[in-house]
Amino acid sequence: MGSALFELDTIKNLPLWAQVLMASRMVRRAVLWLPMDVPESGPRILIAGCDGMDRCAKAGQNLGSEKEVIARAKRFQPSTVTHAAAVAMGWAADATLAAEASLDFGAAETACVNSAHQAMAHAMESPGLTPLQVRTYMAGDLDLLRFACGEAKVGRYDGLGEAVFGRLLPIYPPEPRDRATQSFAEPDPTGGAR
Repeated sequence: MGSALFELDTIKNLPLWAQVLMASRMVRRAVLWLPMDVPESGPRILIAGCDGMDRCAKAGQNLGSEKEVIARAKRFQPSTVTHAAAVAMGWAADATLAAEASLDFGAAETACVNSAHQAMAHAMESPGLTPLQVRTYMAGDLDLLRFACGEAKVGRYDGLGEAVFGRLLPIYPPEPRDRATQSFAEPDPTGGAR
């Protein structure tokens, strides 16, 4: 994985909680694009962790109410298929802890940036996601977050608040027909006519 893929020089300039949110959104995509035959309990735990990280990013702190949800997602024991998404979750959870710690400990800022990068890198390796999809998703998130944080005047260590979250596009699971190239896909009964 080359650093140019993630425009690291640009991403690391985002507020720390925006970097956590980018990592969370990539983990969410990695989970949503998992094969359809993966037992639901794993993705449910990982998505709950993403939801917790999103709420922390919005508030600008590692919320006590979210700590156990995020920790449970980080402890998730993956199968071969869910390995990349689970490792990405671990790195994103670390970015969340480091973002909060950066207020008191300068080295934590670097840890947050590096952990968010690692989360995005590992999410890219999840089955179902292609490098082109990752580039597209990340470019979209980067542009939206850079603009929204600028408009809301979010500082380096600030929470993102509703002003930023209100501008983000939701992340949906893929349509079954979008998985047609993968052996685990169910055929589209409409033949693609939607």
